[in-house]
Amino acid sequence: SPRRPKSANVIPAQAGIQVRLHRENYDMPLLNPYRPALRGAFGVALAVVLLMPSSALAAEVKLLSASAVHSTLDELLPQYERTSGNTVVVTYDAAGGLRQRLERGEKADVLIVPQEALDDAAKRGWIVASTRRDLGTVGIGLAVRQGAPVPDIATPEALKRVLLDAKSVAYTDPTRGTSGRHFDSVVLSQLGIAAEVRPKARLLTEGSVGGMVNRGEAEVGVQQLSELIGVAGITVVGPLPASLQKTTTYTVVVLTSSASPALASQLEDFLTSSSAKAVFQSKGFANY
Repeated sequence: SPRRPKSANVIPAQAGIQVRLHRENYDMPLLNPYRPALRGAFGVALAVVLLMPSSALAAEVKLLSASAVHSTLDELLPQYERTSGNTVVVTYDAAGGLRQRLERGEKADVLIVPQEALDDAAKRGWIVASTRRDLGTVGIGLAVRQGAPVPDIATPEALKRVLLDAKSVAYTDPTRGTSGRHFDSVVLSQLGIAAEVRPKARLLTEGSVGGMVNRGEAEVGVQQLSELIGVAGITVVGPLPASLQKTTTYTVVVLTSSASPALASQLEDFLTSSSAKAVFQSKGFANY
C-alpha cells in the first residue's frame, strides 16, 4: 500500500473507511482493507468531490420579481429547487421598484414584470427580448377585514358608495405599482371621487395591501387579486366592475446581466410548464 506521509491526517478505522489528507498530495487514496481493489479509483473520485467548489455542485439563480406573483412563487420555487438542485434567490418589489433596481445596475438572471414594462426594459438593454414568455393575466380586486360586512361592488355606482363610506382605503403607491396607479388615476377619476378618497388613502410602499387590512390599518384594500388571495384575516370581495377593471399580463424574461443564461432559461421552462400554470390559476391568474 502507498506510504503515508507523517503529516497526514487519518480518520479512525472505526468509521469504516480511512481517508488520508495531505497538503502536497491530492490523490487522497481510500484505504479500505476489505476492498483493496477499489482503493485507487474510489479514492480519486472522493478527492474530486472533496476538492470541488460548492458552486459546481449546486447553482444559484437570482430572480427579480413583481410582488403580484409572490404567493404563486412561494408555492412553485421550492418545487423547482427540489427537482433541479439549484437555489433561487428572489427579490420582490413593485414594478416601479424593480425599474429603480435595474437603473441602479442591480444584476440578476431572471425578471418577472408586467408586460407593459418590457419595451422600456428592452430599449435600455436590460433584457434578452427574445426570451420573454407570458405567465398569466390578473385583474384588480377589493378586500375587507375578515368578519366585516361584505359590500356590493358589482357596479361602478356600488363601488363608489363603498369607497366613499370607508374610513380608510389602502392601495399601492401609484408611483411604484400598476394596480395603485390605475386605481388612483383611472378608477377614482372616473368615479369622480378622487378628492374625497385620496385624503384617507393608506399608500403601500412595501408588504401587502391585504396585510394592512388584516391589521386594521385600512377598512378596505384594493390590489391585484393574486396579491389578495390567500392573505390571512381578510375576505376578498371580488374584482372591480368590468368598466373600471385593468388586467395585467405578467411576463418572465432573461436579463442581459445573467451570469448563467442556461440556468435562467431552465427556470423559465419550469415557470411556464403545465403544472406551474395550474398554480398560477389557483392564485387568480388567467393562464395562457
